[in-house]
Amino acid sequence: MKIIRWLILVLFLHSSAFAFEQRDTTHKVIAIHLLGYNSDADIAELGERIPALAAEGINLIFLEVDYNFEFVSHPELRGSNDVISKKGADAFASICKQYGIRIVPQFQSLGHQSWAQYTFALLKVYPELDLTPGAFPNNEGIYCREWDPYNPRVNEIVFPLIDEILDAFHADGLHMGMDEVFLIGSEHAPSTRDRDPATVYAKVVNDFHDYFTKKQGKQLYMWADRLIDGTQYKFGEWESSLNGTAAAVDSIPKDIVLCDWHYEPMDAYPSIPMFLEKGFKVLPCSYQKIDAVKALIKYSYQFENPNMLGHMFTTWSVVKRDSLIYYAPLLEGIQMIKSGKFYHVTMESHTSLGQDSLQLILSTMRPQHRIRYTLDGSEPSSRSLLYTKPVKIGKTSIIKAVVYDLNTPVGDVSEKKFVVHKAIGTDLTYQTQPSSKYAAKDGSKALINGLTGSASYADGQWVGYEGQNLEIIIDLGNNTKLSSLSFNSLNNTGSWVHQADKVEVSQSGDGRVYNKMLDKELPVSKEELVHTSIPLAVTTRFVKLKIFCKTIPPGFTGEGNKAWLFVDEIILE
Repeated sequence: MKIIRWLILVLFLHSSAFAFEQRDTTHKVIAIHLLGYNSDADIAELGERIPALAAEGINLIFLEVDYNFEFVSHPELRGSNDVISKKGADAFASICKQYGIRIVPQFQSLGHQSWAQYTFALLKVYPELDLTPGAFPNNEGIYCREWDPYNPRVNEIVFPLIDEILDAFHADGLHMGMDEVFLIGSEHAPSTRDRDPATVYAKVVNDFHDYFTKKQGKQLYMWADRLIDGTQYKFGEWESSLNGTAAAVDSIPKDIVLCDWHYEPMDAYPSIPMFLEKGFKVLPCSYQKIDAVKALIKYSYQFENPNMLGHMFTTWSVVKRDSLIYYAPLLEGIQMIKSGKFYHVTMESHTSLGQDSLQLILSTMRPQHRIRYTLDGSEPSSRSLLYTKPVKIGKTSIIKAVVYDLNTPVGDVSEKKFVVHKAIGTDLTYQTQPSSKYAAKDGSKALINGLTGSASYADGQWVGYEGQNLEIIIDLGNNTKLSSLSFNSLNNTGSWVHQADKVEVSQSGDGRVYNKMLDKELPVSKEELVHTSIPLAVTTRFVKLKIFCKTIPPGFTGEGNKAWLFVDEIILE
């Protein structure tokens, strides 16, 4: 009997150890996208940093080459006199191979044929290949120029250029770009304006696949934003498509790797499971916001799907060459990957209980995991409260929660502030309608759901207005004594997002006649998240609030235009 008990104990300990075992992620892709290495001297300098990148775990480099190559087939399309030669590319590829790093060149295709007033080589030398020939002088009024996918000369010229690049770098794959395409439906695009945008977009992808994959066996990669339906997945007009291209996702080959980029912190990135369910391989991509990098890694690495390939770090123009190996989003992201602590707690609120309380709803991806939480802002442990059902909160609280596998934490602490105030559970009417490009999770209740937004306008908690003022009416149900009103607005000036400019507050006892209580211009702040608090001394039933958007001031991107206004949690106390 003692032997049997001993065997049972051994089996239990073994199974427990297996349950706690950290999932191995070392086999996955850890990639970096690099831009601006346009000459032999540039890639030779980059080659000196390859040992350090490999030591951090990088095993794939996407090197954007575009027209910066010493082309033989079309020398007239060299981007400058100082470009990458075949000899320079060969030397760089040899260093990468020595350290176990694959090189996949990128050639921006269809879109991104210009930047600001500068038009790139193809359309500069051959303007007849422009999708919108003669339109938009100096590239004003557009993001980037695009080539005409229905002009056969485009592929006749471009494909040999890419062949030269792939051959020089001994590359087994190609990143074809394909992001941020906006001109397909333009009235100035004679070959595509009357065509289905998804059909046009799919044609380009399939042309590339026929030539580079079917004929040459090259692995194709592409940015995924134009394949995400922005009306269903509220990522906005940049990270998803609002111009009809998304349906192309069902008309392109499934062996293309979709590089799904998201640069803002969110609780979930539903495009990833969408692509996985359709059978694509997915490589999620992050940028410079460290909290967003970690959020994307945590969410995507929870999928134990072989088609979830790993992670790509993008650098764009923010990283100086001598700082590349110290790039904080890269280092902290790789540390997160190696930690194996991917499982996080999603926190939501439900406000149907009335003005004096709300319901806290916690969830995590895997049903076998358990959530431990605290309501007082203290750090949760294995002895903290076990979440089993929604929790009633009667006062403003800081919630912290952790995912556990048995008694072992398998994620970092998730934290959010829930605010209980007098507007929760009341009726809110929009006098001006928010933009549908960044729809809030709770719709019209987002402003009074007790959950404050993060520093990201895309986290689902913010109500956004594109160049318009916010105007709402809150019906408190009966006369209520109010001592203050507060709200948050965002500053993300590089994305045309600016804090609120001015606020007006009016009150009414009957909902018909309103008396203005306050008209105040707001001081300029450099903070990302700007808190505005206004003292009140009134007893009323109806509150009308008007928050004004800014005109972008001189010196900022988009100066002179009306800014985006993002507002969250109108708190009445």
